[in-house]
Amino acid sequence: MKVFVTGANGFVGSALCRKLVKRGDQVVGLVRKTSDLSLLEGINIQKVVGSLDDKFSYFQVLKDVVVVYHIASVVSDWGSWEYFRKTNVEGTGKLIEAAVENKVKRFVYVSSIVVHSHIDSCDLNEQSPQFDTPFPYVQTKRETEELVMSFHKEKKIEVVIVRPGDIYGPGDRVSLLKMAPMLEKGMMGYIGGGRTIGALTYVENLVDGLLLAGIKRQAAGEAFVITDGAKISWKEYFLALTRELNVPAPRFSLPPVIALIIAQCLEFLYRILHISQRPPLTRYLVTHLKGDFHFSIDKAKKVLGYTPAIGFNQAIKETGEWYKKVVRHNRNN
Repeated sequence: MKVFVTGANGFVGSALCRKLVKRGDQVVGLVRKTSDLSLLEGINIQKVVGSLDDKFSYFQVLKDVVVVYHIASVVSDWGSWEYFRKTNVEGTGKLIEAAVENKVKRFVYVSSIVVHSHIDSCDLNEQSPQFDTPFPYVQTKRETEELVMSFHKEKKIEVVIVRPGDIYGPGDRVSLLKMAPMLEKGMMGYIGGGRTIGALTYVENLVDGLLLAGIKRQAAGEAFVITDGAKISWKEYFLALTRELNVPAPRFSLPPVIALIIAQCLEFLYRILHISQRPPLTRYLVTHLKGDFHFSIDKAKKVLGYTPAIGFNQAIKETGEWYKKVVRHNRNN
């Protein structure tokens, strides 16, 4: 079948395109004019240059598309409300309107577990609370979920929402490329000793979940948490990653209260000095790491038939091998 993938050149998008092509689908991928297309090398898809806010850049290619996988979004813990809302909410609105006008059957929206407030708890699920938040990324993800689901309720298009956890794996240009050099220099530390439990999501497992979300009849109108399901602490994750990368483990830890004060001060300085780049420590990051934030994947298992195929040890090994072979090799040559 014909499918359309936004953010096709990205970390998750490229991994999804690879499996869609392998499955035999005709894949059309939306990429920006300035996009790095290296992750799409060797993947036979039709690339369409455009952007979410330019509806006419992709409108025609949606003809005969059965499923839209909407992955592209602003993923950051720093930036203005306007910056996040323009892409995450307004851009998605234009895309789903174009999908409806072209009679696309299903719209799979990749959201995030962060729509649930950072509650210090394990085994949260799709019904867990969504309290008020000061973070634009979280709020605009929530607004976008409401927006796309309104189209489903009006019976204009089938909508499925997928909420990944903290995604990692080969091709990770979102966090690993920033984090690994800091680990190599011994500049990374823990928050609260790294004892809290995260919701790690290996990219290949996530893609398996997305494929199921695109085809399972009973998934329509539902939201699903897709993670690896395992209860892994941040310390366990970083120790495994540093061993695989052959770099020192984090050597220091900040108490959450101290880390939050430092983050608040840094954010204040960056704002008054009009520094556009992200501070080295943010309130969002501290909030995300200072308490347990783990989710049950029982609903995805029961409704989608989802089971994480790749375990933690293998996932870390493949992540480290990609970084050493691609990133470190290219940097040293």
